[in-house]
Formats: sequence, C-alpha cells, structure tokens
Amino acid sequence: MLGLPFRRSTPVKGVVAEGPRFTLWAGLYFFGFVAGPFLLACLALDIGFYFLFKNVFNSCYGVLCFFE
Repeated sequence: MLGLPFRRSTPVKGVVAEGPRFTLWAGLYFFGFVAGPFLLACLALDIGFYFLFKNVFNSCYGVLCFFE
C-alpha cells in the first residue's frame, strides 16, 4: 500500500501472510505513550522558563512576550 520496505509478504511453510501495517491502535499508543508525554513535558518546561525569566531575571522569554 505505502510501498514501505518492511512490508514484504514472503511464504512461510507455503502460506503467504500479510505483512505488518500501521493501525489506529498503534497510532493511539504512540500518541499516548510517546508523543503526548513528550509534548506535555515540553509545555511544562516552556511555562517554567517563562515564569523564571519573567519573575527572576525580569526579562522577556518566548512567544508570550509578543502578546503583552
């Protein structure tokens, strides 16, 4: 379908099985266990740095400064 190199169907004991494929559940697990926590950690760091620079260093940090 996508022409990926690992999507080969080779006969195993005379039976041709379908190759591996990405599914909706794989995408949900990837977002839930990899992408989601990574984005939340980046958001927490960004908010932390914003308040650190704003209150401690009395300077501007990040995109939120454009809206002040």
